[in-house]
Amino acid sequence: MRTHRPFPYPPTRPHATASLSMTTAATPIAPTTILDELRALRGQSGMRRFIGGIKLPLKAMRFIAAHPKMWPWMIIPALINLVLFVITAVALAMNAPELLGWLWAQPEATWLKVVWYVVLAVVLLASVVLSYFAVLMVAGVIASPFNDQLSVITERELRGTVADARDGESMISGIMRSIVISLVTLLAYLACIIPLLFLHLIPGLGSLLNTVLGTAVSAIFLAFEYSDAALDRQGFSLKEKIARVRAHLDLAGGFGVGSALLMLIPLVNLLVMPVAVVGGTMLGIELREERDDAPAG
Repeated sequence: MRTHRPFPYPPTRPHATASLSMTTAATPIAPTTILDELRALRGQSGMRRFIGGIKLPLKAMRFIAAHPKMWPWMIIPALINLVLFVITAVALAMNAPELLGWLWAQPEATWLKVVWYVVLAVVLLASVVLSYFAVLMVAGVIASPFNDQLSVITERELRGTVADARDGESMISGIMRSIVISLVTLLAYLACIIPLLFLHLIPGLGSLLNTVLGTAVSAIFLAFEYSDAALDRQGFSLKEKIARVRAHLDLAGGFGVGSALLMLIPLVNLLVMPVAVVGGTMLGIELREERDDAPAG
């Protein structure tokens, strides 16, 4: 998900100091609080950072709820996510028995038939879990221009400004570059995930291995895809982006897993893509700040 010259958007004034009044129904999250919480994870154990990454999509949801001006930019990505999710779910439900039958013909013996249906349930569950990641990846390509703008708005709300190393790039050029590189990322993801499907050929353990390894690979790709816009705005090269995510697999992987877990929650899963954009922007800001702060450490 690459950024381009943002669509016209009115400048946002710096956030004023929070009022001491407690009369408001809900207190918005202070933008600095989220970034400070991420900074506080530096130097912590891998497990603590992984858990912090899992929580990041939840923080993104609360952040969105506290900033209504972001809501219009979520409508189209959410609709795209909904359509792809429904198509994927229906396709899986209709074709799972045929897929398993291709790998293992339904046996005649009663007890083997019971085992066959158990394996069918496992295959269907594993396919649904991995399809959540696939939906986010594919939808990210289609909704790239809207996601990029949502990322710009998020950073402006978080930091009060948006530093853009590609500010001179035309909007059309930025959109095309964004879509092309998102497609390359998607193809790389498919090249990694499709071979794992053959693990289903291993009786019993194969489906479990497919789910575990597929989830790990998908989580990393999600972290890369949705943190990319914030990194791209600072002029990070592809090599630098990969290095940033690889150097912080605990935090980035946790974010990817947390985003996928939201897909399991009815209704909430309709908003996962814009939530991933906002959370990925937070992650990207932290990844680039860690690089900037590294020499001082």
